[in-house]
Amino acid sequence: MKRAVLAALAAVVWLGGCGGSGSLPTGNNPTPSDQELPDTPVKPSPEAPASLWPLTTGSTWTYRITDPQRGIFDKTVEVLGPKTVPDTNTTAILVRSVQPHLEEQSWQLELQNGTVVRLREEDLKAGAVVRVTTWNPATVKSLAQEQQQGWSYSSTIRELTREDTGLVDEKERTYVWRVLAVNETVTVPAGTFTNTIKIQRARPDKAGSERTYWLVPGVGKVKEDGERLEELVSHTIKK
Repeated sequence: MKRAVLAALAAVVWLGGCGGSGSLPTGNNPTPSDQELPDTPVKPSPEAPASLWPLTTGSTWTYRITDPQRGIFDKTVEVLGPKTVPDTNTTAILVRSVQPHLEEQSWQLELQNGTVVRLREEDLKAGAVVRVTTWNPATVKSLAQEQQQGWSYSSTIRELTREDTGLVDEKERTYVWRVLAVNETVTVPAGTFTNTIKIQRARPDKAGSERTYWLVPGVGKVKEDGERLEELVSHTIKK
């Protein structure tokens, strides 16, 4: 697995203006010189196959969430475009997710190995940042490129979380991703999709932590099952 220094990423990732919301005091957060990515970021060419995880500016998705504790509600996701990752000199794609009483902002990149990684995530309540999470190396978020059934990918990361209460938590975690099936048919409120790729994320150290995702080329995630159920209601994908 290649190791890349985030300080050099500005030469190979999409360029964008500084942005994002304010952040909590970060102290020992990884800097561009000591945080790692598992591979090199890539900008898809116009001829590239349709992505399983579109990160084009202006793309939106609405999901119906069925949560055992919180009931049923909607979540909206929007790609805001290239923004500077707070506390670094790195540019990544900012994705905003909004659900009742919670907003998340996530800085993501697609890599040459076909994965999408998260560099930083912020949780906001009433417009204020209450939690910041970073990963070293950046943690896998999903797949962007289609893989054959049986494909797997394992990564071990160190996760650092800081809350507005002053709480700091650092953990080492290993995640294993697998392609369970290809060309599955899935029906959700947005319709029936026949070319779905079914993937699973698991933590070997935690039984029952599996999450299963159904991804469609050119659409993205249409369904997720695990701690709660997410089903696609509508979407708009920008070119």
